[in-house]
Amino acid sequence: MRLFKFGNKKSQKEERDFLSGQEEFKELKGISFKELLYGRFLAEKSVGQHWGFLAFLVFLGVLYIGNSYQMEHHLDRQADLLHELKELKYEAITTSSELMNMSKQSEVMERVNNAGIELEVLKTPPRKLEVEKLD
Repeated sequence: MRLFKFGNKKSQKEERDFLSGQEEFKELKGISFKELLYGRFLAEKSVGQHWGFLAFLVFLGVLYIGNSYQMEHHLDRQADLLHELKELKYEAITTSSELMNMSKQSEVMERVNNAGIELEVLKTPPRKLEVEKLD
């Protein structure tokens, strides 16, 4: 019997030291809107034990907001680069078509005549000269 009473004293002491889940819920449940605005609930005993966790949550929130701003910046930059790439592709196509047009034989002859150089178009195809190798 004596051991049984000793066990009761210990459990009563534990009950006084720690709040049960029901009591913590009642403390949190009784928060009014005014207390929420003034921040009085942060001074409560049960909330005071979790300051480290609350600070960690605030830190994660700041990281989340910073990450979203950084991602938005990267997406804007990507859109600008894609637009610039499209413009450069169009410019490359235009330049290559102009070069193809300028390299036509008729265009070359017209430019040579405009420059005053007296060249004629070959009427016979060019010949290949073969040279024997000297030892």
